This record gives sequence, structure tokens and C-alpha cells, in this order.
Amino acid sequence: MGDLYLIGLGLSKRFLTNASIESMKRSDVIFLDSYTSLSCDLSKDVLEEIIGKQISIVKREDLEQGYRNIIESLKTKNVAIATVGDPMIATTHVGLAVEARKNGYNVRIVPGISVHCYIISKSMLSSYKFGRSVTLVYPYEGKTDMTTYNVIKSNQEAGLHSIIYLDLRDGKPMDGNEAINLLLSMESQRNEGVIRLDDVLVLGERLGCDEERVFALSFREAIKVNLNRPPYIIIIPSKKLHYMEVEALKCLH
Repeated sequence: MGDLYLIGLGLSKRFLTNASIESMKRSDVIFLDSYTSLSCDLSKDVLEEIIGKQISIVKREDLEQGYRNIIESLKTKNVAIATVGDPMIATTHVGLAVEARKNGYNVRIVPGISVHCYIISKSMLSSYKFGRSVTLVYPYEGKTDMTTYNVIKSNQEAGLHSIIYLDLRDGKPMDGNEAINLLLSMESQRNEGVIRLDDVLVLGERLGCDEERVFALSFREAIKVNLNRPPYIIIIPSKKLHYMEVEALKCLH
């Protein structure tokens, strides 16, 4: 009887842990989750060279629709699903863990540094003041999903910061400039003063990579800034900042 390993790879090669490498080496079948997050230097080829084993790339539908095949494989093999960042950020992986345990298999979770905890540290904002996080998704058939706007508004009313993940569709990550313009477009549609041009945001660019940047700037400045390459993540700070948070954001400007 095999074990199911849900492995976090961290954000880049420098954040790979011995635990994640050893867990992949113990596994007979290894899948690399290609949809939860992106890395600047963690790829199928890089990981295969590190662990000396073959790895298969899987999409969300492969795990959601093919989970029975994974459970079946556990009868005779150790199976690993490796994810950039932390594996349990994805609800699909939580579902797999639950199914495996229901069927009597051991589930071994190997945490990794996620973009969520990383950007909180880099922003220097109080970790106690983060509210619900949300993904900013691409418009679909010309319609904008206003969930992100509603979450930011709710967090602001509670005096909390908002982490905004950016959509990843068909392997294409949303660009930082696209995200900023989409947020401003939401404000123009709702006109409730949730996002103003002079409001500050924190932008994380290529976190965990050699060329990473984390900087605070106003939306007015952000629409003019020259960005490099994705992935990106955004924090919209509370409008009610502690004086130390104000000083911290000045360090990032």
C-alpha cells in the first residue's frame, strides 16, 4: 500500500527543502501541478535533474477528473503531487487528501513557502490585519466578475488588508498592468470609492527570483510604472494603518 505525498516546492529553486526533494525521491509516480502557481526557475526538467526521476505535468482537470486513478495507483505505489508554493493552497489537493484518507491511505503533506506568506513578510504590514484574499480573474464574455471589488470593500470596512492573486488562464498569467487597470475599471463601474487613484498598493513581482521586486506606490503611479515579467501579486492595504505600517510602506516606495 502506497502513500500520497502532497509536496510544496516553494517559490523557486532556492526555496526547495530537503523534505520536498526526499519525498519526491521516495515516490514511484510524480505529478507536477501546472495550474496552481508559477515559478521563475522550477520546471519539469529542472526537477527531474534534481531528483533523477521522470515527472508528469498535470492540469486542474487531470486531478479533478482523474483523482480515482490516483487513488487506484496508491494500492501499489507512492504517488506525489508537487506544487509551486504550498500544496494545500489548492482546494483540489485538499479534496485528494480527504479521498485518500477515506480510502485508508497515508497522506504526507510537505509544506512549502507560499506566495501568500512571502508577500506578507515582504510587505512588512501587520500579519494580524489581513482579511479574506481573493483572485482577480479575467473578464469572461465581456463581463467582469466583481467579487474582487466586493472583497476589497468588505476588508476595508473591517480595517483589513487584501491580498489579490492574479488569474492564470491556459498557462497565461495576468500581467500586473492588466490587473491594475482591471481594478480601476471595477471602481469606474461601481464608483463607491473603494479604489482611488491616490490609494497605495503593494506590488510583488517575480517573488522568490533573483530579479524580484516588491514596491509600494499609488494607483496613479502604478498605471505608469514599467513592469518586467510575471508572476505578480498585489496587496491593497487597509485605509487604517498603524504608524509603523505607514513607515514600512515608505521603505518600499
